[in-house]
Amino acid sequence: MAGIRGRWRLLGASILLLSAPIAGTAAAQTPAPALADPNVTPYAPPWFAEYRPVTALDMIGRIPGFQFDGGTSARGFAGTAGNVLIDGERPPTRSDALSTVLSRIPASQVLRIDIVRAGAGGIDMQGKAVVANVIRRPDGGVTGAVSANVSVSDRGRLSSGFSVQAQRQRDGRSLDGALQLNAGENEGEGSRVRIAPDGQVLLRGVSRNENEHQSAQATTVYEGPLAGGRIRANALIAFNTGVFEGLDTLTVPVGEERSLGENDNLKGEAGLRWNRNLPRGMTLELIGFQQLARSNGDFTYDTSFFTSDTLSETTSGESIVSAALKFAPVGRWSFETGSEIALNWVESSSAFGFNNSPVLLPGDDTRVEELRNETFATGVWTPRPNLSVETTLRYEVSRITATGNAGDAETQLSFLKPRLNVAWAPAPGHQLNFKLERNADQLSFGAFTASASFNTGIFGRGNPDLRPAQVWLAQARYERIYDRQGSFLAELTHEQIDDVLGQVIVLETPPGAPGPIAFNITRNVGDAVRDTLKLSNRLPLDRYGMTGGILTASLQWRRSQTEDPVTFTDRRLSDEQPFSWNLGLSQNLVARRISWNVNVSSGIEQESFAPRTLSSFRTGPSFHAGLTYRPDATLSISGSLFVSDGFERDFTLFSAPRPTGAVAYDERSTSPGQIQASIFVRRAF
Repeated sequence: MAGIRGRWRLLGASILLLSAPIAGTAAAQTPAPALADPNVTPYAPPWFAEYRPVTALDMIGRIPGFQFDGGTSARGFAGTAGNVLIDGERPPTRSDALSTVLSRIPASQVLRIDIVRAGAGGIDMQGKAVVANVIRRPDGGVTGAVSANVSVSDRGRLSSGFSVQAQRQRDGRSLDGALQLNAGENEGEGSRVRIAPDGQVLLRGVSRNENEHQSAQATTVYEGPLAGGRIRANALIAFNTGVFEGLDTLTVPVGEERSLGENDNLKGEAGLRWNRNLPRGMTLELIGFQQLARSNGDFTYDTSFFTSDTLSETTSGESIVSAALKFAPVGRWSFETGSEIALNWVESSSAFGFNNSPVLLPGDDTRVEELRNETFATGVWTPRPNLSVETTLRYEVSRITATGNAGDAETQLSFLKPRLNVAWAPAPGHQLNFKLERNADQLSFGAFTASASFNTGIFGRGNPDLRPAQVWLAQARYERIYDRQGSFLAELTHEQIDDVLGQVIVLETPPGAPGPIAFNITRNVGDAVRDTLKLSNRLPLDRYGMTGGILTASLQWRRSQTEDPVTFTDRRLSDEQPFSWNLGLSQNLVARRISWNVNVSSGIEQESFAPRTLSSFRTGPSFHAGLTYRPDATLSISGSLFVSDGFERDFTLFSAPRPTGAVAYDERSTSPGQIQASIFVRRAF
């Protein structure tokens, strides 16, 4: 009976939380005084005063209804932008994450933050329903901060970090510099059991692994007037290295398996953005960007039956040049056009060894180049103050060349990518968006290179002849802002995906091999559909007796379907989670200058499909609690506790492709959860 009551209480709480926007309609308030444009909501520093924000990122996190999007990591800048601008512009940087850029802007330098909907104020939304524009004070003076953090796990392992940053903003010029250092070590343990189809235990043991990591990153940014316009120049250099060691102690059969790995990565990049006003109300923006990277890896797997070695070296580069021209509004229309050219290249070489003998695989020495151009034209029509229609036409053309011992190939690709984005605000606090667009994914350069798993006997062959998947996307979105801090969001997305990439098996005889070998190879294998529903709510608890309290909840359902290229039966896409949720409670205690939060998130549940393997990965829910004390505007002390529930991985190996092959074995790996406590201190000056 107690369990039934508990379920009813949970159901009642869920109904209350998700219906809060309806309950709050009578007392709905606009979150800030509106400007003349109803699609722009300004948030000035006094609005944030009770939360004592330290950085612009803190301020962004307090805006109701706004969900931060840091952008994507696709090659080029076109279509990868996040949903936060700084002084109306997006930083021309790749490795310096948008969240990191915002965390370096002191709250004292923020003049206000505008929440922009429907492309108001000439903002290029790039398909986003909502964009935040962080507007800085023109003369913020000299500011900076020093911060340090340390974390300890329940196994006694420590991780630490240190950063220092400084900014000087005066007379229309600014100079920003930052240095970040991190180091740490982790430890894990678990168990493995491998069972044959007849129930015989083939392997049983316990696992223990350790890894150490160090990283350093330095950035600098200059902004100021140049040639009648303004220039932003940024540079970054980053280095990280890691060492991994794993030991499996086996009782069946008696013995040991050891894994040793090392890797190091070095990356440097520089970006320039220059814009100026032109006659007749036009604005020109030019962007140049260059990135170079190098990575090395060395991995050894040693068992009682064999020893395998893998050495890898990868160098890559990216060059981007783009130009955009924004025209003065014509009546209720505004226009923008531009073009971007990006050159990406990757050279990868791998050396595989088995029992001290070299193994040659197709694709273990490869160079891939992609030269891509995307040109766009955007028109925004605003027939009424509360209605906006954005139409964008993008045309992408690219040439991909692959050379190496997997074969040479050249592919010419072109895609027309239209987008329609309609935004309507039927009443204050209500926003409806509808978006229809076509996109083309970018090919992973890893599909062109070889891979080897000597433990399972599965080898991967590089494929130089691939097409990226293309996606037609339709999305409907409803947003409701209420009770100053409250918000409700519902979003439904349907995707039709063509030229899905998947793995099949081919037979090939490598040089020196006695006969043909079955290789996994990535190919275009068919179509897929995917539907996603997202619901989220942010419920202020002042009216329920908890002053400064906020209850948050989010749910996501995802359903996908494609035809398995090996079994020709329908299944969902690999590594997609069908359902996830998050529940949080926070409170801001103004008088005590303390804020706290607790958060519970659903675990991970994923399945992966390959020609000769099936695997699944599951974790239980995770718990996070945090406490922050900010005695004044310069000092912030935070502590947090994170509890994870461990994982369970199931792996099935088949003797041949799944439709015809018998099960060779099933293996289950488990690991217990971990607890980690952290403290973070930041002093501004």
